[in-house]
Amino acid sequence: MIDLSLIKVFVIIFETKNISHAAERLNLSQPSVTYNLNRLRKSLNDPLFERDKFGVKPTKLAQSLYPSFRQAISDIEIAIIASQRFDPKTSTRVFRLGLSDLGEFCLLPSLIQHLAQEAPFIKIEIEEIQSDKVEEWLVEGFLDAAVFNSSYTVMPKIESRNLFEERYMCIADKNHPRIREQLSLEQYLQEKHAAIKSSTGHIEIDQKLKELGLKRKIMLELPHFSVLQDVVNSSELLVTLPSRAAKVYERNSDVNIFELPFSVKPFNVSVNWYNHRDDLDARTWFIQTLQQLFQLL
Repeated sequence: MIDLSLIKVFVIIFETKNISHAAERLNLSQPSVTYNLNRLRKSLNDPLFERDKFGVKPTKLAQSLYPSFRQAISDIEIAIIASQRFDPKTSTRVFRLGLSDLGEFCLLPSLIQHLAQEAPFIKIEIEEIQSDKVEEWLVEGFLDAAVFNSSYTVMPKIESRNLFEERYMCIADKNHPRIREQLSLEQYLQEKHAAIKSSTGHIEIDQKLKELGLKRKIMLELPHFSVLQDVVNSSELLVTLPSRAAKVYERNSDVNIFELPFSVKPFNVSVNWYNHRDDLDARTWFIQTLQQLFQLL
């Protein structure tokens, strides 16, 4: 007879593909997770997971076992949760939310403020969006929801609702020696820029310029909007970013905001989730909370 706790460890390792991430989700130490995995390996006479450059990958036996093991764990969780009514005022549930850098910068403060009043014991874990992994993370339960620009991400298994439309604007230091009251196309192309890496999904600006046969002078590439404030205020670099992020910078630092001197199609920010059967009341509440809060921004 295999200990049920070992099955839980197996399922979480399979879903996270990483021993340390599994330990975090299970609230166990990494040595404890490894010890339990080794017990299961011995019982099944199979390594179950092998190391690769990103973490671990399942063996053929592990792949064949996962569906039935996952179903067994889900049935138990559903039975337990069915006997408990979800109450955000008292719940200690952990929600894992995937956010883009725009979400972290502009949306997260409102969510934390709301939860402090309405769900004071709930914990939020934020994961940085990786567009090539987000569908898998949602389906496997690593994420409860993801809020980002999913325009370029095809996710046939995922439910999605638009939250708001966003557009790009440009910011510059208020004391910029050449950019003051307006920004012309000639100035935009002549000035140097700080930009967010295209791997984060912010590709519209350079795509549009390429269509026009133009190119901007990018002198600095960064992974996040949130680190740009000191860069803008201590240099002559221009930054093109979503309007909500631009307005946060305007409130908190000495910058001017400019309309772009060329037309760029706006994009939609959406909330995305997978319809798991387990913990339905809690997930529904979380999705509805995200929709209500983020549509106001």
